[in-house]
Amino acid sequence: MSQDRENIIIKALKNPQGAVKRVQNNIKDYLEEGAHILSLRPSDSTLINQKEIRIVGLMRSGNHAITNWIRQQQGGSINYLNNIPCDKNPYQHFYERHLIYNKYPKTIRKLKRQAQGKLITHDCLIYSHEDYSLEQVTDPEFEKNHDLYMGKSGERYDVLIIRDPFNLIASRLKSGFIDVKAPNRKAIDLWIAYAQEYLGETEYLKHNKTCVNYNQWTTDVEYRKSIAQQLGLEFSDTGFNEVKAQGGGSSFEGQKFDGQASKMDVHNRWKVYQDNEVYRQMLNQDRVFEYSEKIFGRITGVEALRSG
Repeated sequence: MSQDRENIIIKALKNPQGAVKRVQNNIKDYLEEGAHILSLRPSDSTLINQKEIRIVGLMRSGNHAITNWIRQQQGGSINYLNNIPCDKNPYQHFYERHLIYNKYPKTIRKLKRQAQGKLITHDCLIYSHEDYSLEQVTDPEFEKNHDLYMGKSGERYDVLIIRDPFNLIASRLKSGFIDVKAPNRKAIDLWIAYAQEYLGETEYLKHNKTCVNYNQWTTDVEYRKSIAQQLGLEFSDTGFNEVKAQGGGSSFEGQKFDGQASKMDVHNRWKVYQDNEVYRQMLNQDRVFEYSEKIFGRITGVEALRSG
């Protein structure tokens, strides 16, 4: 018998009434969600979201900066779900997380209703997947339950964010984000897969795919205008210089440069780790350098990171 199961049994014996109540609540939630599933019909044309933007990226790729910028170009009523799982109803996920801390009762009740399919209409639903493989993000089972979990959307967009591997891995090491959520994959493996998707060698993302080069996004206002146009946004560039608190802000400066984000030296983080053997080994693949040059051009100095 596993240790987890032993602990559950011990807790149940110590507080049988509490255990029964939890089981009853779980059964009730399950039946309510099942009733909602049965009530859905393929002909149901109710739109919950006028627009839906799914954002995919590795942590420390500028995901929060770009997501915040998109939100502020979008306008209207926005529902934002940060870093959701790829195999579960996101509202159920957040509902369970809030229950652990037993705070914000109004939010808990709202999340529970949405987990049961009582969804709220919005002009735009924006949600992100971080550190997942593209196979996980586009899993057919999750797609099959898309309308049940998040409601029908009028327009759907897929945004793939990619940052050069040298600064990405440096920022991940600084923040301690070594592992990813894809089984038996490393961060650099996912970066290569994202690079292949960016270059069109794979086609996992099917919904008006928009690829965002983080390096170019940080330096080129015309490039940001083109991204806004692809996503049907009214460009204002509002939010570009903000540093959001999610993920602790910048790996190196936190929120020190909030309001002055363009002053951060985000393109030279790699220099901090250039003599770090662990860092060099993580990047020591020919494909990393080849794909980086195809997407970001030649980055001065990084060739010295090659080993052998």
